[in-house]
Parts: sequence; C-alpha cells; structure tokens
Amino acid sequence: MRTSTIALSLTLLAAGGIAKAAEPTKEQLDFFEQKVRPILSEKCYKCHSIEAGKSKGGLTLDTRAATLKGGEGGPAVVPGNVADSLLITAVTYKDKDLKMPPDKDNNKKLPDAEIAILTDWVKMGAPDPRNEAKAKKLTGLSDEARNHWAYQPVKKPAIPAVNYRAWCATPVDAFIVQKLEENKIAPAKPAHKETLLRRATYDLTGLPPTPDEINAFLTDGSPNAFAKVVDRLLASPHYGERWARYWMDTARYSDTSGDRTNNGQKDYRFPYAWTYRDYVIRAFNNDKPYDRFIMEQLAADQLSDLEDQRDLAALGFITVGDRTGNANDVINDRIDTVTKGFMALTVACARCHDHKFDPIPTKDYYALHGIFNSISEPDDKPIIDQAADKSHAANFKKEMAKLEK
Repeated sequence: MRTSTIALSLTLLAAGGIAKAAEPTKEQLDFFEQKVRPILSEKCYKCHSIEAGKSKGGLTLDTRAATLKGGEGGPAVVPGNVADSLLITAVTYKDKDLKMPPDKDNNKKLPDAEIAILTDWVKMGAPDPRNEAKAKKLTGLSDEARNHWAYQPVKKPAIPAVNYRAWCATPVDAFIVQKLEENKIAPAKPAHKETLLRRATYDLTGLPPTPDEINAFLTDGSPNAFAKVVDRLLASPHYGERWARYWMDTARYSDTSGDRTNNGQKDYRFPYAWTYRDYVIRAFNNDKPYDRFIMEQLAADQLSDLEDQRDLAALGFITVGDRTGNANDVINDRIDTVTKGFMALTVACARCHDHKFDPIPTKDYYALHGIFNSISEPDDKPIIDQAADKSHAANFKKEMAKLEK
C-alpha cells in the first residue's frame, strides 16, 4: 500500500502534479546566503548581473527569476534537476562549448568544493530569497535609505498627555497608555501579590516561587516589599543561569559542531564549551560591566589586568561556532556573530556587496576578514582552573598521555 502511494505521488509530480513547492527552510536560505551567493557574486556577476550592466548570452544571475529563466541557451537552473541546469553544465566543463568561467584570459575552472556547493544547491531545489523588486544597484545610499528610521539620530520625545495619568509610574508608561487609548483599551488592573511574585520569579530565574517565598511576600506589608523580592531574585545564582541563555543564543553556543563527521576532524564535540557557558553565567551573576564583558570575549588573552584565569574562557564567543573545512566560511561566521552581537547589524552581507541602507561597504567586511584571518587558536588550551582534588588533575594528565601516545 505504501509503495503504491509513493508511486502515485511520483506520477502526479512527473505529470506536473498539483502540489505546491515547499517554502525553503531557514537552513536552506542560510546555505544560499553563506555559500552560494558568494560564489555567484565573485565568479559570475561581473558578466551576468544588472549591477555590472552585463548579460552575456542574455543571462543575468542576480535575481531568482532571471536565474530560472536563463539566457539564450535555456534555464540556468532547474530546481532539483542537475542534468538540465546549464549553470552546473557550464561550471563542470562537461560541454566543450559551454565553459564558465571561460577557460581563457587566465580564468580558471571553479574549485571542486565550489562546484559541489552549486550542485547541492540545485539538488535541494535551488532555494533563493532574491526577488525582482530588489534587482537594482546594490551600492550607494538613496534618499530612502538615508531616511530609514533605524539610522536617524536618537531624540528625546515629549511625554504624551494621557487620561490614565494615575496608572503611570514612570514616563515610559505614558507612551504605553497613549497606544492603549488610541485603541480604546484601558490599562490592566494591578496584579494580585502572588501573581506578581510568580511573574517576577519566572522572569528573573525561570523557576516558580517556593511556598515559603510566597508566604513571606504575602505577609510583608512594607512599601518596599516588592523591591526586596527583586533584589533577592537578582542575587540568586539562578538569575545568571536563566539570562545567560539569551546571550549564548547570540553567541551561537553549542556543545558540538552539529556534524558528527566534523569535516574529517578528530571530534565533532566541543569538550570545553561548558567553560564559556559558565563564564557567561558568572558574568551575569557578578554584574560584570558590559564594556568589560565585550573586551574579554574579543581579546581576553590580550588583557594585562585579567584577575581570574577562568575569564580566558570568554574567547569561546569567537571559537564556539562554525567548524567547516572552509577557512573563509569560519571567518564569515565569526564576523557575523561579532557584528550581530555587539552592533545589531548584519555586516556579513557585505561579503558580497555594499550595504544599501547603512554605510557598510565590502571593503570594511574584508578589513574585518583580515583581522580574523590573522588570529590563531592554540591546539593546547590554557589551564584556566585547578581541581580541588589534586589527584583528579594527576589522573587527567596520565590518561591524556595515554590517548596522545
């Protein structure tokens, strides 16, 4: 029965079926942006793009529609069909009359790794977020870009006059009430004390309040009862455990490479990743100043005033990430993580083109690329802490010597 169902599905698809192509996943779009687009931009756009003003053979490759349409010879890409995709035929040099880049004028055939990337892209259905509306010059700021709200100078607005003034405990509340009144919504009534305690406890520690904590708050009639609750929660070690999670998402923290083969490397696991996790938790719980938090994650090994050797683990922000065999992809991952994390900007886009809205040119990307290309990760990691029981350290060295031998 199952075989018949599969056969029928394939027959429908072959006949043009009614099923709509699935939307590309985030992972597929990331694959295009991080691996496919750089190849097209570097190797193809100079002869086949609107930006360059060239469409040799009637072909442009800087939009999805144009890529699927192809040029004089037919579709450049047929999603899922490598054999009929002229782009793959051209880059593999299988047709002596169709070789791209041309094997003349000192051009060279694409490396096998890049051909494999393009082939895998076509096989997965050629996911491609580029659309016709954006097919215009990618460099140079337009008036529309200059006026984008995100790049306007910060202003201090006037506090709006609202009807529910008594509800406002801070100036920020007035802006909330203004939007509520615009939508004819009244502010919520104050929460019951137990509800307020549960909300604060879950928010700051991720855990529910204990019965003793509930009773203590309900019986505390002092005007600063809630302030004391907040101070207690902020002092809890669970506060750092809860809120460090959000920064570790920004740092793309993982205990493994995500690939059990790890591109042929010895181990797909990051055995010391937990030291970075613990560093971030300590930073939150010790109220580490944010500027120091940044510096340690970018250059802890260069700081002369490092008082706690465990803070060397802050460099996990750089190293716990992409471990592919392509050094440029690893650097791209690090640039992307640093700039998103500390600047809230997707600077990695400039790997292929100048930004359209904010002043980040390709030359700035490759300036950062040069910095990351000049750093190295030691094979022998530094000792950042000592075991309380010295016999554990001795046993570790003994077992490690066996493994290395």
